[in-house]
Amino acid sequence: MKKIVMGICALMLSVASYAQVGKTTISGHFNYLLDSPNNCGIGANIGYEFAENVRGVAQFDYYFNKDHVSMWNPNINVEYLFHISNSKFTVYPLAGLNVMGWSYDEGSDSKLGLNIGCGMEYPLNANLSFKCEYCYKTQYDGHSTLNVGLVFPF
Repeated sequence: MKKIVMGICALMLSVASYAQVGKTTISGHFNYLLDSPNNCGIGANIGYEFAENVRGVAQFDYYFNKDHVSMWNPNINVEYLFHISNSKFTVYPLAGLNVMGWSYDEGSDSKLGLNIGCGMEYPLNANLSFKCEYCYKTQYDGHSTLNVGLVFPF
């Protein structure tokens, strides 16, 4: 499991290392895990548009300790951006990999899984966008997350 987590961390760093080539975004968001008692958290991500309308995203989410259980979740996703004509909205499907880890009094557990979801962004001004995203994670009989946050393009 440590090798998997280290591999995902290396991928996250490699996405960030290409920030000089194309459009890069940084995002902070609040998470709501729809089908778990540990349902509130925070997260951040960095994205890089490595081809026209194709963005790679490295993300880390942390769900707060509730009843002596907390959860962490690094993700690597690819998003295909659809810029809606005559509108400021951008919508996107996403797919990727994640590791979902649980920490509790008796120990911890983690599993590798897949992400599939969709999202939308709406620019508030030239330096700030609003983001809303839904993602389904396949491990532990499936979990659905809803993220709402702000995106800073540069």
